[in-house]
Amino acid sequence: MRAMMQRLLFSESSTNLGGQELQILQQMQELKRRGIEVRLLCRPASRIADVAARQGLMTIPIAFRNSLHLRSIGDVARHLRTWCPDAVISHSGHDANICALAARLSGRRPLLIRVRTYQPGKPNAWTYNHLADLTLVPSEEMRRKLLANPRIDAQRIHVLYPGLALEQLADEAQSPLPEAVATWLAAHPGPLLVQAAMLRGEKGHAVLLDAIAQLVGHFPTLRCVMAGEGELREALATTIREKNLSEHVLLAGLVPQIGALYRRADLLVMPSLVEPLGMSQSEALSLGLPVVASRTGGIPETIEDGRSGLLVAPGDVAAWVKALTWALEHPQEMRSMALIGGEFVRSHFSLSANIDQLLVHISNHVLPT
Repeated sequence: MRAMMQRLLFSESSTNLGGQELQILQQMQELKRRGIEVRLLCRPASRIADVAARQGLMTIPIAFRNSLHLRSIGDVARHLRTWCPDAVISHSGHDANICALAARLSGRRPLLIRVRTYQPGKPNAWTYNHLADLTLVPSEEMRRKLLANPRIDAQRIHVLYPGLALEQLADEAQSPLPEAVATWLAAHPGPLLVQAAMLRGEKGHAVLLDAIAQLVGHFPTLRCVMAGEGELREALATTIREKNLSEHVLLAGLVPQIGALYRRADLLVMPSLVEPLGMSQSEALSLGLPVVASRTGGIPETIEDGRSGLLVAPGDVAAWVKALTWALEHPQEMRSMALIGGEFVRSHFSLSANIDQLLVHISNHVLPT
């Protein structure tokens, strides 16, 4: 058992801003509210650095050019020696590797925690058994995936469900939409689907576009707002033009107060091909917005098919067309499911519960001698 936490250092080498990065900022704010000092190591020109600064959170600029960037290792080691955090919580590959190396050079070794939301390819046992002291994953499904490698020490892999700032989300729901989004919706009345996800292949935007191309024949005023940023923006914009969906689909970019968009939607759609757990479906349910999501990864840990939402085979366009048709034609049944789902979310995915469990994991873990 470790002493009371006083200082926690977060690290993130990604330049993007998605669910993982927003979760870091929410956790830091809650820890700060509890009297725990927090800092963030991140790239100086990253989106998370900009948002953290606007939120009054302290950031330490680190280049994080690659996993063995010597200057970054030295900069992190010096900060560990001078600030002496109780634990370092890393979130991406470059920063996790650099913090692991720097910690072993710093003289006063903090606990090393790796937050792992994706596992591309076969998990490497040495990474999980030696590089970090503890790995936190967002779902039981993700933990099972890692432990499919029997050489990985199961005692080092734990589930930490993400936390949602539910009160903040409810407040956001009363906010105005960004002007461009509000203008587009006003010019395109009709039932509204929302997808809130980074524009990456595994999020299934292409599947949803294929489904919408078929649905508009039956629902001619159907609209969809895709909220998020990412490398597929131009490719998706091209697909929207090629499928003549410009009057039906808006690539809205990042919508800062996503609750405002959820409040105006009829369905939250989550057509992910791969998803360790996901957060947008739980955010939507907390506000009473019905959800249609892929039956993949950890999503079934958040939604019971036919009771709190609908689950659909990932990548199956015909199944998505069928499920969305039913959902749009049965709005009252979908709203009833969302009420049940909202109760589950509030009891399992609050930010307070997430931080409580994070601190338990840190306190219970003993550093190797």
